[in-house]
Amino acid sequence: MSRYYCPFCSSRYQIHKNRSDGVLVCGQCGDPLIKKTFLNSRRIIGVVAASAFLAPLLMMIFFVINNFTNERLPKNSESLVLLPYDK
Repeated sequence: MSRYYCPFCSSRYQIHKNRSDGVLVCGQCGDPLIKKTFLNSRRIIGVVAASAFLAPLLMMIFFVINNFTNERLPKNSESLVLLPYDK
């Protein structure tokens, strides 16, 4: 994904070209390209919202797996169920 974009053209059909003075311009309209910022407010809010919904699910999965690994069989023989053995 490119770090530069043209605000006037569709993002699907952008062609980047260099002018003779070294400035990047759009291949369709000829306007100078604008540099994208890596972190913007929309992306930060999206990450916070996604983590708010996914954190309880991940914690639940962690605790369920933890309970299964820590579960031990009882040591007394009264709680064991004996199945009938047919010959």
